[in-house]
Amino acid sequence: MKKIRAGIMINEIPFSNFPVLFERCGLDFYIIDGEHGGFDYRELYGMISSARILGTIETIVRLPCNARKDIVKMMDMGADSLLLPMTNCPEDIRQVVKYAKYSPLGERGISTMRAHTLYAPPPLKEYMVAANARTKVYAQIETKEGVENIDEILSVEGVDGCFIGPNDLSDSYGCAGEKCAPVILQAIERVAKSGQKHGKLCGIITENAAYIERAKACGITMFSRGSELSLLANGLRNTVKELSE
Repeated sequence: MKKIRAGIMINEIPFSNFPVLFERCGLDFYIIDGEHGGFDYRELYGMISSARILGTIETIVRLPCNARKDIVKMMDMGADSLLLPMTNCPEDIRQVVKYAKYSPLGERGISTMRAHTLYAPPPLKEYMVAANARTKVYAQIETKEGVENIDEILSVEGVDGCFIGPNDLSDSYGCAGEKCAPVILQAIERVAKSGQKHGKLCGIITENAAYIERAKACGITMFSRGSELSLLANGLRNTVKELSE
């Protein structure tokens, strides 16, 4: 059985040493929500740099869109991976590859006296090859169109895998709020099968036990469950409950 990789989403709290805490607790990766979160660049820099120095936990930044502006900055800050929400077709994710990977895979701008090299850039050509190998690009599959185009999306050179987003996917299929919708279970199976076919990583972002169970059964190995906010809220509720007993 393939090793399960556990992760969490950072929604709103920009604590620079979250990556250290997460790694010490056994997590393999974390996702910074640059799509919905209100982080500024300096806050992102703190979290990404902490993980880059640690070197043992994967930083995934969920982008607001596939524009060059944010991709270049995230890569130069030292992010390991990028996640594009609402990936519906190959061209959507191809743009991320273009700006995140150095030539010949992409057209990433070259500026190496930066955090991504830990301010000690090696020979340029050597570094470009190593950086392309280290940098991962993930598509977030959260629409019916994305599921239907999953083979084409995962066929894009430079795409390393995908994450399923059941919340928006449920809305796209007209079953929002259902806890175990058959159409979502089928979509999980289809995406997982495509990932195996193309030899790409496959993950899911959810706290839904039924979807996690189906994803595990289908061979999905990356699980982002909950956020810093849900952990805090659950912990506070448990504290109040215990003190009230």
